[in-house]
Amino acid sequence: MKKLLFATLLFLCIGYNDLKAQSSVNTLDVVSWNVEFFGAPSSGPTDKDLQEINVKKALRWLNADLYGLVEVVDTMRLRRVVDSLGNTEYGFFVAPYCSGNTTGTGGAWTSGQKQAFIYRKSIFSNINVRGLMRNSSPAYTNWASGRFPYMFSATATINSVSKSVNFIVLHGKAGSTQADYDKRYAAATELKDTLDAQFSTENVYIIGDFNDALNASIYTGANVTSYDNIVKDSTDADHYKSITLPLGASGQTTMINFPNVIDNHIISNEVEPFYVPGSAKIKNDVTSIIPDYVTAHNTSDHYPVFSQYNLSGVVTGVTNVSANEMGVVVYPNPFKENIYIKATKTLTNVNMQLINMQGQVIHKKDYNLIPAGSFTNLSYPALQSGIYFLQMETRQYKTVVKLVVL
Repeated sequence: MKKLLFATLLFLCIGYNDLKAQSSVNTLDVVSWNVEFFGAPSSGPTDKDLQEINVKKALRWLNADLYGLVEVVDTMRLRRVVDSLGNTEYGFFVAPYCSGNTTGTGGAWTSGQKQAFIYRKSIFSNINVRGLMRNSSPAYTNWASGRFPYMFSATATINSVSKSVNFIVLHGKAGSTQADYDKRYAAATELKDTLDAQFSTENVYIIGDFNDALNASIYTGANVTSYDNIVKDSTDADHYKSITLPLGASGQTTMINFPNVIDNHIISNEVEPFYVPGSAKIKNDVTSIIPDYVTAHNTSDHYPVFSQYNLSGVVTGVTNVSANEMGVVVYPNPFKENIYIKATKTLTNVNMQLINMQGQVIHKKDYNLIPAGSFTNLSYPALQSGIYFLQMETRQYKTVVKLVVL
């Protein structure tokens, strides 16, 4: 039976990309994701139980510190997602409003697309959440009849460095007509005015489904994005950096059936010193853990979008390298219970994690020092046969080794 299981798993993994490290213990890792009518009974992916399973799998794989989600419909399913991540490690908030509902109660709210945050409790404290511009009649109209921006303000602490942060998750007005564009343009202009007036010196992160590109516009009659007033640098000190704009300019897409980057991350100039260059990515490699993500359309029509921040201001980031470049040799592979790591270089502050095919961290351990020439024994007597990934990370480098358990 073990041989059959091993052969089956090996067959399924032919062509499977090695799991890439999604997050770092030394950075603030942020994901935005439109989860397409999550849990809605009559819209979005047909099999809602499978959608829930796949969202759980993807979030464990991403292993971020903060998720800004849009199109959350079934909040009880969202609670189950958070519980699966570990409700002692993660918490969540759901906006108490949506299109056509400002009370957070009743059938319109229950069945509506809502914004939400999932956050890592060990990192965030002093948390406050609120909707922006909720008393503005123009904002109500321009943000899809009450789908106001949702703000998560907190203190983020990593490696004893603390920063006040303000995350805003957007779900812009959909559509490619001039009327849709005009509403998004007015909404973005009012949002920037609000931020300039109330958060002009704050660390601000704007994430979510903008329903428009930043390098252009999905409305073909426009010369600039509907978010132009935020995208372009202001003449004053209150300006922003559109870290996902280059992704759209290079021809990438955040949707499985739409040729634009409409899910974006923008940061204020106060955040720029902490941004890890090049870390903004469209996680279309989610298809490596959900192979039928595109063909079966069973999770979402959007891909997650990822970015990283080093709160200490060290922006060099953590570089992905091969095991050989990292200075480690892992053997035997395949193995049964024990593997050994031979260090060809001296490594300090090493974090090791064993990750299964579902993206779950099933074992982790930290090492202050692994001297060159030393051997480290890792014993996993309870592992079932199959494919696993050993992630090793220092403050400068990280690598992932695919393992086969017999």
